[in-house]
Parts: sequence; C-alpha cells; structure tokens
Amino acid sequence: MSETNESLFRPYMKRLAGTYTLSFGESVLELMYPFAIGLAINGLLDGQGVVSLVPLIAIWLSQTVFSAVYEMTSARVVARMYRELADQLIIKPEGTKQDDSQVTARVEMVNEVSESFTDVVPGLINGVVGIVVSAVMLFVYDLYAGLVALGLIGINALIQWRFGIRAMDLSEKINTRREGQVNIIKARKPASVRKHFKSLTKLNVRFSDTEAGTWAVADVVSLGALAAILMIIAGTGAFDAGTIFAMVTYLMTLTDSLEEGPILIEEGAHFLDVSSRLNEKV
Repeated sequence: MSETNESLFRPYMKRLAGTYTLSFGESVLELMYPFAIGLAINGLLDGQGVVSLVPLIAIWLSQTVFSAVYEMTSARVVARMYRELADQLIIKPEGTKQDDSQVTARVEMVNEVSESFTDVVPGLINGVVGIVVSAVMLFVYDLYAGLVALGLIGINALIQWRFGIRAMDLSEKINTRREGQVNIIKARKPASVRKHFKSLTKLNVRFSDTEAGTWAVADVVSLGALAAILMIIAGTGAFDAGTIFAMVTYLMTLTDSLEEGPILIEEGAHFLDVSSRLNEKV
C-alpha cells in the first residue's frame, strides 16, 4: 500500500491486521481439508475406523471458529471506518469550498473501499494462501507435481503482471470520469452527457475485454498443468486413493486461485486508485 493510502488508513491498521490474521488462519485451515480427507480415506480403507476422521473433525471445527470470529470482528471494524471517513469527507469547516460532484463521488467511493476491505482484501489473502499452500502440498506429495505447479505459477505471474499494469491505467481513467459525473448531469447539456457516458462505457468495455483475454490465456495454461499432473499420477501408479484425491484437489484449488487473478487485480487496482483519491480529499 502506498504512503498516501497508509496515512488514510493508519488509524485502522492494527484492527485490520487483527481481522486479516483471522482471515489468513481461516484460509490455511480450509486448505487442510484435502489433506485431512485424504488421510480419512486411506484410514477407512485400511480399517482404522472412526479414528481416521479425527484430523478432519479438528480442522473443520477450528476453521468454523476462525470464520465466525473473523466475520464478527471485520463487520465492526469496517463499519466504524466507513462512518469516520464519510464524516471527514462531508463535514468541513464553514466557508470551505467543496465541489459537489467530487464529494458525492467520493462518498460513494468510501462505501466501495469499505466493501473492498470486507470482500476484496480477504479474497486476495485467500487467493495467495491458496496458491502457496497448494503448491507446497503438491511438492510434499510428488517432486514433479510440485515443479508443474511452480511452472504454472510462474507463467500466470507474467500474465497477471501485464494485466495489472493495464488495470491500473483503466481504473484511473474510469474513476476520473466518475468524479465529474454529477457536474455533467447537473449542467444538463445533452452533448456533454452523451460524450461522458459514451467514454465511460468504452472504458468499461475495454476493461472487460482485457480481463476476458487474460482469463482465457490463464485457463489454457491451467488445462496443460492439469493434464501434466494426471499423467504423473497415472505414470507412477504409486499413489493410494487418498493421495490421488488430495493431489487433484490441490491442483484444482491452485488453478482456481490463479484464474481468480484478473478479477482480484481489477478490484485491487480500483481499490488503490479510489483510496488515493480519498486520501487527497480527507
């Protein structure tokens, strides 16, 4: 996060860090399900009975507790942040000149930033944890499977990096347009209104096209990785049922996390641009 954004959110950093620590713990525990289910499958097939379900039950209950505490804590922190930032934007000393269009747009942006802290940031955490833990677990099960996962991550990183640069540029242009929207509408000049919404629509379409292209390329790369992992599993013939289940599940988790990249980058770019604008105004 940039220095300007840090100054905007500094009063809330400790509370946010606490809530996202809970989110991180929840994500890690959730990613232990394939491992625990794999153990349970092998244990039940080997006749170990209910004892083989103990790791799965422990992980399940722990994840439930983390999730509940996170949801309650996050809601309170974000609600307070929204209230205080909105107050700072609206309540100014008497005689202070304010642009109605910018204030209106930025109050709405406060709401979007608050939603980002509730949805986008946890999504980013979950995505990163999903990528790292899945890759590590594939290395644990098989060296070659881990190398395939590492290659998949590397290729996707290059794809998402290129998209990220484009996303930041388009988000800045879209938000700049939105800030002047109220004034354009109030002026009631048909030509200006048409031009504004035509430009805004074009920018949104360009963003959507860029995101779709990035997702399509990443999806094809993921298909290649899935085929490679399945060939490794079939080629060795040394894996038991629980291990095969866990490996395939971790690979699918990895590909799903990587394919969410364009959406998370889009939302992250929008969040960074919006928070920078709010910091200028607060």
